[in-house]
Amino acid sequence: MDIFLYVMLFIMGTFFGSFFTLAVYRIPLKKDITHEHSFCPNCNHKLGVLDLFPVWSYLFLKGKCRYCGQKIRIRYFLLEILSGIVFVIAYASFHIQDIFLDTEKEIAFLAFVFMYITMVIVSRN
Repeated sequence: MDIFLYVMLFIMGTFFGSFFTLAVYRIPLKKDITHEHSFCPNCNHKLGVLDLFPVWSYLFLKGKCRYCGQKIRIRYFLLEILSGIVFVIAYASFHIQDIFLDTEKEIAFLAFVFMYITMVIVSRN
């Protein structure tokens, strides 16, 4: 059960990392980060569902845009992986045994995740 939980936390962390890269790119440009569909910054093509899976889509497409072939910066890939790792390590470090019973530790974990999110986004702007 622990392995499954850690894999799910890693996947969740990579999706957060993907959102971080979107926010880091769009906030300085004063673009909407919640209502505008993801797109390639080079060709402006809206990304399809399969293009939005963190880490997997980067590896599958060999680090290039599916539509224009432009190279995608590796920092996006690395931030997605780092975010997944941070989620797993943070969860493990809070020693949460049962995800539904230890409210104090869950709140501490969520506070840490919020702090991480804030640091990532603010550090790039």
